[in-house]
Amino acid sequence: MFADVLILGTPGNFEQILTYNIPREISLKTGSLVSVPVRQRLFQGLVLAVHNQQVEEISLKDIKQVLSPEPVISERGIKLADWLTEDCVCSLNKVIQLFLPPSVRKKEKTVYLPRTSLFSEGLLLQEKDRLILELLQENQATGLSQEELERKLQRSLKLDLEFLLEHKYIRREKVFVPKVEKKTEIIFQIKEDDRIKDSQNQEKLLKNAPKQRSMFEMLKKAPCSENDLKAKGLYNRSALQGLLKKELIGTSFNDVVRNPLLAKMENTRPQVLNQAQEDAYQLILASSKTKATKWLLYGITGSGKTEVYLRIMEKVISQGKQALYLVPEISLTPQVVSLLVEVFGDKVAILHSALSDGERYDHWWKIKSGKARVVLGARSAVFAPFSDLGLIIIDEEHENTYKQNEPDPRYDTHRVAEKLAELFQAILLKGSATPSLRSFYQASQGEYQLLRLPERVTARPLPEIEIIDLKKEIKEGNRSIFSRKLIENLQKTIKNHEQAILFMNRRGFHTYVMCKECGKAITCPHCQITLIYHQSQNKLVCHYCHYQRAIPKSCAFCGSTFVRYFGTGTERVATEFAKIFPDVSFIRMDTDTTQRKDSHMKMIKEFREGKAQVLIGTQMVAKGLDFPLVTLVGVVNPDFLLNMPDYQAGERAYQLLTQVAGRAGRGAKPGKVMMQTFDPEHYLFSAIKQQDYEKFYQQEIANRHLLQYPPFTHLVRIMVSGYQEKQVLQRIEFWAELLQKRSKMLTADLEILGPSPAPLGFLKKRFRYHIIIKGRQFNLLQDLARQIKEMDLKNSGDPRTIIDIGPQNLL
Repeated sequence: MFADVLILGTPGNFEQILTYNIPREISLKTGSLVSVPVRQRLFQGLVLAVHNQQVEEISLKDIKQVLSPEPVISERGIKLADWLTEDCVCSLNKVIQLFLPPSVRKKEKTVYLPRTSLFSEGLLLQEKDRLILELLQENQATGLSQEELERKLQRSLKLDLEFLLEHKYIRREKVFVPKVEKKTEIIFQIKEDDRIKDSQNQEKLLKNAPKQRSMFEMLKKAPCSENDLKAKGLYNRSALQGLLKKELIGTSFNDVVRNPLLAKMENTRPQVLNQAQEDAYQLILASSKTKATKWLLYGITGSGKTEVYLRIMEKVISQGKQALYLVPEISLTPQVVSLLVEVFGDKVAILHSALSDGERYDHWWKIKSGKARVVLGARSAVFAPFSDLGLIIIDEEHENTYKQNEPDPRYDTHRVAEKLAELFQAILLKGSATPSLRSFYQASQGEYQLLRLPERVTARPLPEIEIIDLKKEIKEGNRSIFSRKLIENLQKTIKNHEQAILFMNRRGFHTYVMCKECGKAITCPHCQITLIYHQSQNKLVCHYCHYQRAIPKSCAFCGSTFVRYFGTGTERVATEFAKIFPDVSFIRMDTDTTQRKDSHMKMIKEFREGKAQVLIGTQMVAKGLDFPLVTLVGVVNPDFLLNMPDYQAGERAYQLLTQVAGRAGRGAKPGKVMMQTFDPEHYLFSAIKQQDYEKFYQQEIANRHLLQYPPFTHLVRIMVSGYQEKQVLQRIEFWAELLQKRSKMLTADLEILGPSPAPLGFLKKRFRYHIIIKGRQFNLLQDLARQIKEMDLKNSGDPRTIIDIGPQNLL
């Protein structure tokens, strides 16, 4: 028998698939991890196929070792990986890493093994060398590393090992071992034998040992771990050792699942769905019996989309299937996690990048084994090892974080979810209060079935939205970042013991520092991006490469000392708020304040419990959160959202501002939203104030059609980046010339824009130029990108060519 093996960790954008002989003593399945020799070295590999057909009459090398007792990827997973390789124009080697999180992969380890045929000669060695050989003999099945040997013998062994290697008493070998092991805990329990059941014997053994007696009586009721005994206030190490020495108790080992789901919040679920929710629920359930398995649930903020998700999940799980619940950001998971655990208990698994390696390992295997029926996570959770997936939910489906921008493969979670649903014949359900133009257009074309939830639950009104002209405020002498009306409404909210959210989608104190004499801003030397002032650090910081510098006393261009701060971030909003309301508690939530593990969960929990009256933050506070006591939302300055160099700027601004507005009035009291802007006449604010998504959609989709941007065309971005601008220009011009030649040979309508500097033309010390290819035929654009990929395999090192199919970020 033979196996086709993908060599893992191959550098570059190509795959190396080699055929190996399967030794008789090895039992092998497709999807298993193996150790294989390649040019005198051992590599990890993934078995793509097992067969009995040898293509060429050559001597094949043997597979050395099976590294995973069970396949780590299913046949459906391999099919999905093959499809994604074609869809993203990327190597299978890079794609397969998505299915194998680092905690599941193996790590290299150098071990020492005895040469058993020479072991008897070791008797002639010195005592210290004999001890090494004896240890290796005891562990000859796995070998021991230098660190393990030194730990056991309590001394440095470098010279001793070199001597034993040189004289061929031992050999050195590279092996692969798990990066993360299962976590176990010791369970203490009463021994089951007549000697212990004898009460007189117990009395004799426990006489004059009150701590041992207390612990023994507790263990008689039920076995306990160390943590159990500590929780009951009975843990005593010497007492435990005494019970073990007297052989009154024994030990066993229990697997422990490292649990990131510990924090809980109070959640209330409606007993009965309203009519719109019930209609959506019934239609989606019926879809499993028809061809309509793709749905778009368009429900205004607070309309109860989550409850519809939960009811469908309950039904799917009752049929013995699994459900995948995707959220766009980690910050949205705490409240959803708490709700899912409340409903589904230990059947919930979670996957996202903020988990520890141990937590990710445990939950990955929990899904693989089928013990997890509900999987919650950000975009990478779509590659979890499902066994019988019945439902995929993409919540807040409009978010651009569902697209991986870097590194390769630059996949679109929507497209992956569609293929995954096809492979499992599962229901695909997208939901949003502000659907992406792409999804709403697909629904209008019949690719998705559209469902509407037009009202908030219990018929609560949408919040009143007021647009405040900041130009007028300045004319009237108010130069504060807060308008008079916003301050007035904050005072009322605080006085009524209600809660408020202040939204500013930029962190830091000031967003740039500029010389008032020459007009030059202080930029990052590695990125040519304006540096942002962080008051807490008293430094200027680059949010792309994290470069930091002190605040200059004079301008580096003209020498002027008139260097001033401009712009506003969340840090400044918090500082100014504290000056006006010194006795009001608030929480600031942005990337700077949520660095620690579980910090999102703790902040959200504290705010929900009323430990702070005001929540100040970036888009982290804008989506998916439900705070019944929030009656006021203040948007400090959204104008920069409209000025991004991106054809999707208007759409994203509308979605974000509508989402943050939707946090107000979700409880018993009505909500109010105050948006401050220097451009109140912009059509976007008119659309937001009317809270009419479909009116906004009609205007925006007409603009897209006029300019022939998605969803009417498809885009591919070819980016070249490197340290030498001349080399970058040569490479991008070569690709542009190639594309122009190929496009002339085709009859399809193609538009090639560029080459030109990217909007962020210098980032992390690298020059960046790009080409945008626009066309109606997606397959044709993929073919052009594939030709560039194949030609680029000949190039190594710098500059790099990056291919992005369907880019969501053109910066």
